[in-house]
Amino acid sequence: MKNIVHLLVVTLLFVACEDALEEAPVDQIAREAFYTSADDAQAAIFAVYDPLRNTDYYGARLLGHLEVLAEYANGRGSYRPVSEYQGLDAVNTGRTENMWQQMYSSINRANAVIGNVPSIVMDETEKNAIVAEAHFLRALNYYNLVRGWGGVPLRTEETIDLSNQAAPRATVDQVYELIVDDLEIAERGLPAEQDEIGRATQWAAKTLLAEVYLTREQWDLSRDKAQEVISSNQFTLVAVQEPDDFSNLFGPEIISSSEEIFSLKYTRVDGQGFWFLSFIHLVQAGYSAAGFRVVLGIPDLPFYTEWDDNDLRKEHTIYTSYVDAQGDSIPLPDNEPMLFRKFRDPEGVSPVGHGNDFPVLRYADALLIYAEAASQASGGPTAEAYGAINQIRRRAYGLDASTSAPSVDLSGLDAATFRDAVLQERAREFVAEGRRWWDLKRTGRARAVIEATGKEFNDIMLLWPIPLAEIDNNPAISSEDQNPGY
Repeated sequence: MKNIVHLLVVTLLFVACEDALEEAPVDQIAREAFYTSADDAQAAIFAVYDPLRNTDYYGARLLGHLEVLAEYANGRGSYRPVSEYQGLDAVNTGRTENMWQQMYSSINRANAVIGNVPSIVMDETEKNAIVAEAHFLRALNYYNLVRGWGGVPLRTEETIDLSNQAAPRATVDQVYELIVDDLEIAERGLPAEQDEIGRATQWAAKTLLAEVYLTREQWDLSRDKAQEVISSNQFTLVAVQEPDDFSNLFGPEIISSSEEIFSLKYTRVDGQGFWFLSFIHLVQAGYSAAGFRVVLGIPDLPFYTEWDDNDLRKEHTIYTSYVDAQGDSIPLPDNEPMLFRKFRDPEGVSPVGHGNDFPVLRYADALLIYAEAASQASGGPTAEAYGAINQIRRRAYGLDASTSAPSVDLSGLDAATFRDAVLQERAREFVAEGRRWWDLKRTGRARAVIEATGKEFNDIMLLWPIPLAEIDNNPAISSEDQNPGY
């Protein structure tokens, strides 16, 4: 079982490694007595991670929401209205409000670090790295906000009371300007490695910046930033020869891997584990401690029927039957015919006690970002673009990622068909990782892809509603600032 590191204020279990840090809870210390030492700076930056791991954020709800928006899945139960694409009901509106709250909570904690740590007398290199880390985490939160809600209020100073709550709704361009500024600070100030596994590094900043440029269709910038990550030789794809080998990347016992760029760390402790597993499994299958079956696959879609059975990701990612305690193969029920098993922990101790980490960024991201950006920048795929995507494909078939494999390598495509191939590769590589909906949105393909499954699509789904609490408590915005349809 993973070793546990206690890092945070509010009893956050943040990362599995051998270095243990114990911090005094910030909420029990007077502000005037805090931000006086290097230990205080460390405690403050660790606190920024806590909302990210929350069950209302990456811990489950954000991923659940994004996955049932992907065309390859249906929502079950209270999540069903999301995958009907006609707008959010009250329950799911409430869930997006909770996501918003956690994102701004993390942002406010990052602002506290940025505003207070520079005045602490401590090692300057360590201080600058902590401030840079806060800029990275603030950028990540705003990146999720702008993709989910469009332009949002920009808060760059710590909110202590309601006196500085007012913030007008910024434009999308203004939000992205802050994100890029933050990530540029982060990549300059963050170290190449951290003492604690799971903390952001300069490579995380560069990879996220490459993805932001990709989203903004700044192809040259995206290509070049992804190339920096690839050329660093700090990362390699985890080798795979059979489907279960993917557990060396996603399994609950894995502390880190050669592919990890930035992951949120969970552990087998009740309340400190990855809740998302409970959303994707049938408990009788033995892959999780609970099973809500929120995200259901749709077996008859071309996404699955055209997915080559020799692609090892297919068997590792989905299941339509399971083996019971007697060793018999039991098909899933007709009304829930396909589930997702990329993340599994048979020894999870509770519904919120699974040990799997969540990969926010991994080397596969850098390769596929590079492939798409390089082709778009050049008006068609370059040899290097082919090389990047073909590494992903070779690994998927259990081959050496660095060795040419004509049987699976792509070739002979034009710009449009190559981009289609990259997006398809991203869809299969990142099932259950919350990427697909963002890809459909950024490429303007959401309506066409969803309607191709036989569903109707309402553009209201492209943005989530600004929370009523934000409108009520922020004097700089009003109901007129609400997103269309809400």
